[in-house]
Amino acid sequence: MSATPDVSVVVPTYQRAALLGASLESLLAQDGVAFEVVVVDDGSTDGTAELLAAYADARVRPVIRPHGGIAAARNAGIAAARAPFVAFHDSDDTALPGRLAVPVAYLQANPEVDVVIQNGIMLPPEGDAAGEETPWIAPAVARTLAGRMIGFADVFRWNLGQLQGMCFTRRALARAGPLDASFRILDDLDLVLRASLGGPAVFLDVPAFAYRRHAAGISRDRSTVREEAVRLADKLAREHPEVLELVGPGTFARRQARRYARLASARADAGDAVGARAALAEARALRPGSLAYHLRALWLALRARANG
Repeated sequence: MSATPDVSVVVPTYQRAALLGASLESLLAQDGVAFEVVVVDDGSTDGTAELLAAYADARVRPVIRPHGGIAAARNAGIAAARAPFVAFHDSDDTALPGRLAVPVAYLQANPEVDVVIQNGIMLPPEGDAAGEETPWIAPAVARTLAGRMIGFADVFRWNLGQLQGMCFTRRALARAGPLDASFRILDDLDLVLRASLGGPAVFLDVPAFAYRRHAAGISRDRSTVREEAVRLADKLAREHPEVLELVGPGTFARRQARRYARLASARADAGDAVGARAALAEARALRPGSLAYHLRALWLALRARANG
């Protein structure tokens, strides 16, 4: 491929050779825009490298690296990307028609915008035969976001972190800095929050991806999700204190207290009474006047006594 593409699609993958082919074909079927697909094989041992080497399509550019996690893989893909815009895709998801042409056309027509965020479709969890597809962003929320510029407060409030529906300018990624590889999950939301501090984003209520929900995926581990959500908010407030004014100090404290309370519940359900009490103590410190958190502390104490 000699001509510079309009958009580079970064696809991190690890041990998904059985799903990667169909996922890539959904990208390669995109039309209306020149693109490259930078597939970062994050140390797979299941034949992924061989699958990529056999691809005859010059738009597929493999990057083979030792295993370092999804954030490190995405960073490697960004470093290898050649286009002025960068989109992301997960190696087990499906790119829907317009996934690339829609955001690229918008960014080209609106050079002041840094990020285009599109909606998506969440498939039923594996094994749930009766489950239904749902939109990533619910219709009521989508109506409040569509048609206007959105910033940090919107991303923070609605947890807009599904990179599979996003397209970034290079300047937005350069300002935000690399994805934080210390996160086990939510490294994507961390990136979008930091990018939204630098310039405006826009939400388009057009589905860009179909998201596969694995029964054993880390996103199903509620304790991990809660812990990382708490750490993410703490990190933002520490490194970017201006976010407290953007969302309001009171709103930030309420949301962080709610995160700690949810973490306490997840730990209690997992049998970690000590961890549950510690998390709830953090919630009470943030919201000392909250009767709900005092009652929950009493409930935890009674539960521990009953189990003891």
